[in-house]
Amino acid sequence: MDNEKRMTTWCRMWSEDPSLAYGLMTDDCVQWSNRTAGLDTVVGPAEQERFVTEYRARQVNVFSPRVLVDAGDRFAYLWDVRKADGEVWTGIDVNVLSGDRIRENWTFVAERHCEQSDPAPEAAGRTDAATIEELCHRWVQLRNGRAELATDLVMGDFDLFSGAGPDSDAHGPAELADLIERQAETDDRSAVTIHRQPVVDPARGYVAFLWNAETRAGGASVGGVDLLTVRSGRLARAWSMTGTRPFRY
Repeated sequence: MDNEKRMTTWCRMWSEDPSLAYGLMTDDCVQWSNRTAGLDTVVGPAEQERFVTEYRARQVNVFSPRVLVDAGDRFAYLWDVRKADGEVWTGIDVNVLSGDRIRENWTFVAERHCEQSDPAPEAAGRTDAATIEELCHRWVQLRNGRAELATDLVMGDFDLFSGAGPDSDAHGPAELADLIERQAETDDRSAVTIHRQPVVDPARGYVAFLWNAETRAGGASVGGVDLLTVRSGRLARAWSMTGTRPFRY
C-alpha cells in the first residue's frame, strides 16, 4: 500500500468501515487530536475499530482526502469532512510509518471549510528537498515576527488559509506581512518552533510540519500544523491549523 492509498483508506475507515484499521495501523499505533483528548487512549487497530464504530453510531461523517504530502516513511494530507448536518470542515493529518503501517498520527480540524481549489502537483514541478526545508524554516521565522520576509518568501498570488478564522487568512505578500505585524503587536503572541521532522515532498513541491507554539505571556503550549506548497522557489499556498492542547509525543 502506498501513501496515497493509505490516505484514502484512512478516510474510508472513519467514513464507512472501521475494520480497515487492521490494515493501516501497527499494534502500538497512537493518535493525537488538536481538539479533544478522546483519542489519547486509543492504541492499535482493535481499539480503533471499537472507537470508530461508537463514533459512527453517534454521527456519520464523510471524510475526503485532498492534498497529499509524501515523504515515504512520513506523509501528511489535507482533507474535508462533511458532517451529518451538511456543514463541511477542512483538516490536516500527519502520519509516521513503522514498516508498512502507521505508528503515529496527529489530526487537526478547523471549524470552517477551505473553499479554494487544490493546487495540481505537476504545476509546482520538482523542487529539491534542501530548498523546501529552507523555505520551511524561513516561514517559521516570518511567523515569529519577521514580517519583512514576506516580500521575497511568497508568490504574488499567495494564499493562506487559517483554521483560526477568516481574519487570519492572507492573500499576497502585503496582506501576509500586515497579518504578521498585527499578530506581533498582541500581548499574548506565540513563539513557533518546529516539532519533530518536516514531511518534505520534493516531487510535488510540498512540505508539512508540526509545530509548538508557546505564548510569551503565559507560557502555555499548544500544537499546530502547517502545510505549504512551493512554486518557482517561493511559497504559493499555506494551510495553518492550531490546537487547544500540547502534543503528547
